[in-house]
Amino acid sequence: MQRVLLLDTDRNLKKELSPGFNPRRHEAYTWVDFFKPTPKELHILATTFGFHPLALADCHRPPSRPGLAQYEEYSFITLRCVSHHQHIKSSTTFLNVFLGPRYVITLHEEKLSFLDRLWSSYETDPSLFLKGTDYLLYSLLEALTSEFFPFFDGLEEKIEEIEEELFRRPGRNLLNQIFLFRRQVIKMRKFLGPQRDVADLLCHPDFPLVRMENRTFFLDIYNEYLRLVDHIDTLHELIGSALETYLSLTSNRLNEIMKVLTLVTTIMMPLSLIAGIYGMNFRYMPELEWRYGYPWALGLMVLVAGGMVGYFRKKGWF
Repeated sequence: MQRVLLLDTDRNLKKELSPGFNPRRHEAYTWVDFFKPTPKELHILATTFGFHPLALADCHRPPSRPGLAQYEEYSFITLRCVSHHQHIKSSTTFLNVFLGPRYVITLHEEKLSFLDRLWSSYETDPSLFLKGTDYLLYSLLEALTSEFFPFFDGLEEKIEEIEEELFRRPGRNLLNQIFLFRRQVIKMRKFLGPQRDVADLLCHPDFPLVRMENRTFFLDIYNEYLRLVDHIDTLHELIGSALETYLSLTSNRLNEIMKVLTLVTTIMMPLSLIAGIYGMNFRYMPELEWRYGYPWALGLMVLVAGGMVGYFRKKGWF
């Protein structure tokens, strides 16, 4: 699906590209957004905008890491963003951006609520285009980055809930959740660093498509990514602590079980000895004809077991 916002020289907002549109000669500010672009729509990027085949190939198969590629008249930026954060299995998706002197092209495979909100604000107030395409890119990055903070806060709350639950009822389900969070955090650590480096490049004085007066905005984005990297490191430590707590509690629980089983086995050993002695089938055996032999054997077992239990409790073994 393709949608267009075009502010012409007379400050009229149009929602389609005119025939023969040439972004290198046209003085209009243009934002074209592609949601699940088709091969025909991607062909427009090659013919109308003249983007490099390598950049277009990355639109088909996004690279595993965020990055920025500088071409002669434009830049191609690959970013990762949170696609939803209402569920434990929150995922991330790619957002590709072409930045030119007077145009911005965005491509994505999933619905992005922050992008839709920004689109609505530019559609409502087209004068925002007059701040430049670099400011549009900043607004996009600011909205994208802000999505990470509530996701991380929710993840931290879930980890704290798991830690509290561990002391009440440690189980396999909690362990599965810990490893799920651990995989998510590791995956995000892999791309937050490169994405921070992209923000660093955008606020660098040598980057040609960001005007000097707007570099401060991109420096703010870079500082937000520093906070995110610190936050993800903290989450990684919390998950590691939760895993250590689970293993420690499981080990202590196993030790308690083994102690009880050892005590039971130790108590049963002399009882088995007594039962074995009285169960021997010899004709000439003391107490074999005694009337109270059976009660005597049972009483002896109870007396021995009770004595051992009392001794173990006095020693504090259970």
